[in-house]
Amino acid sequence: MRNFRRLLAFVAVASTLIFASCQPNSPVDVDDTSVSVVFPDLGENSMVEIDSEGGEVSVDYVINNGIEGIDIVATAEAEWISDIVVGNGAITFNVAKNNNTEARDTRVRVAYPNADTRYITVKQLSFDAITFELELTESTSTSCTTLVKPSNDNYAYIAYMAEVDYFLTANITTAEELFQDDYKYYMAFAEQYNVPYLYEFFLANYVAYEGEQSIQWTGMMPDKEYVLYVYAIEFNEANNDYYMASPITYQLVTLSGENLSEVTFDVDVDVNGPNVSYTINPENWDGRYYLTVYEQGDYLYRDTPADEDYSKLISSVWLDMMSQLMASGYSVDQLMQLMCLQGPESYSELLKGSTNYALVIYAVDMVDGLPQVVSVPQIVNFTTGEVGASSMVIDIKLENKYVRVADVIITPSTNDPYTVAIVAKNEVPDKSDEEIIEWLHNSFYMESYQGEIRSHINSFKPETEYSILAYGYYGGVVTTELFRLDFVTDAESECENSVLRVDFNGPYSLLELELYDPDYFYNYGMFESMGWYAMWAEIFTEKPSQDLFYCIYSAQEIAVYGEQEIFEDLVSYACGPTQLLTGQNDMLYVMCAVTMDYRGNFSDMWMSEPFMFNYNEQTKLPLEEIISKIFGSSTQSAKPAKLQLMK
Repeated sequence: MRNFRRLLAFVAVASTLIFASCQPNSPVDVDDTSVSVVFPDLGENSMVEIDSEGGEVSVDYVINNGIEGIDIVATAEAEWISDIVVGNGAITFNVAKNNNTEARDTRVRVAYPNADTRYITVKQLSFDAITFELELTESTSTSCTTLVKPSNDNYAYIAYMAEVDYFLTANITTAEELFQDDYKYYMAFAEQYNVPYLYEFFLANYVAYEGEQSIQWTGMMPDKEYVLYVYAIEFNEANNDYYMASPITYQLVTLSGENLSEVTFDVDVDVNGPNVSYTINPENWDGRYYLTVYEQGDYLYRDTPADEDYSKLISSVWLDMMSQLMASGYSVDQLMQLMCLQGPESYSELLKGSTNYALVIYAVDMVDGLPQVVSVPQIVNFTTGEVGASSMVIDIKLENKYVRVADVIITPSTNDPYTVAIVAKNEVPDKSDEEIIEWLHNSFYMESYQGEIRSHINSFKPETEYSILAYGYYGGVVTTELFRLDFVTDAESECENSVLRVDFNGPYSLLELELYDPDYFYNYGMFESMGWYAMWAEIFTEKPSQDLFYCIYSAQEIAVYGEQEIFEDLVSYACGPTQLLTGQNDMLYVMCAVTMDYRGNFSDMWMSEPFMFNYNEQTKLPLEEIISKIFGSSTQSAKPAKLQLMK
């Protein structure tokens, strides 16, 4: 142990001597072994400058006291620097073209083990950009004309008027995102027509323009924000691709709507509980007008006179509604007739009890080819009356219950309104009656009924539990307890009935049908201009049945979906012994039919030979034939209430 301590003391003395020999005042010279990376061709700022066109850049480097086999690692801090390669004493990278009118700079980070990190600053000059002057020269409430003046006539350019909402919906926030969005659309457009040369195609289809142009934009909406944007494009040598060649120039455009006039409506609102009757008499307007009712809590509800902002909001809501309906195929004339009132009018409706409402009424007219709001909205506020509890008892009975069919009989003890739901039992929450009622209203549209209902239902599933749920309901208020009947359907068996044939004929005029009975065939005529016609069909079965399912399907639908899917679709809606059908001109169809036996077993599906009707003035058949088939000698009468299985 003593010898070991002596050894430690010796080592301590030796260490002291070694440390002393390394002090700065030591006369011994030491070599510089630090590791570093230098760029011999760059100045102190290590900066590279390149013009707006970009291109490849090469920077030489030297590693002092490096490790054999280890090279530098270089990374860029901006996406416009790409394709970085290091080796053989040089860093090379590509700089993208700068389409902006401002210069930009970034850094390339150079790292090496045990060396200080170095940076190469890349400064790119601004683009001597093609610029555009945009001027709004003419405007109406639905269209405008813009003058576009490019600073360089040698470039084609894309000009487009887009809704501001589109940019928000598509989440477009940068010029590159907008270009890519346009690029995908226009290239798909060209691909659709197998276009070999983009330049000529773009100009011919007004995708792109050249030189000074006066461009008209139509189909716009008043008081809606639009963006007119323009940018130059450059085509590649093969003329099958293009690139953005300038910054985007844009201008916000909002077209003013019609100046709203003051139209006075004499409105009388008669409230009887939740029942409300309106009597309207326009005092200084003989055109069409529209009214609607908003419940308190709706964003369109107001209890103060309409101001400018509210008037614009109502106009926007009206135009959006009309635009959606016109896009569905309705004409302006049809919509104005369907949705609007004219002259003195009166009608009634059932609303929620004990609720505040605002009746909003305003004049509408055709302005610049579009139906627009032309008067300041008039607001009439009212409150519906209270709805009390009912002493009504609802009796639920079931007759002729088999596999898929049953006759449901609902008998209320009073004439108070009530509602009924028939649902699969496993869907009904295992909760209190109040919670079940709340679930029904959140899940389904609950129809209102009065008096006794006798309804035949043929849409049950075999061996399935169902619940019939009924309760008093009036003006949005539950007025009785919940009444319930649960039952189970029978097992399926072989069908004892079959379809013998379906007779049918056509084509007939949908327009003539509407003219014959405008109420019963309301708006049928509008579809004739879209290439549709009417036809009749009559089914014949081996045994009498009230459960009949037959319709036409295009031959293509049958080929695509298969007979099983057609069968399942067909039996989802029952028909009468004769019915009116509509078909599309020059479409190949197949008549398909299924029936049931008295127990609700399905027959096999009967299918006709494929057929096609060509409708025109020469081929249309006399209207009397289809009227006779549909109505026979009986007069039209109101159909009894019919229950349906909730799905």
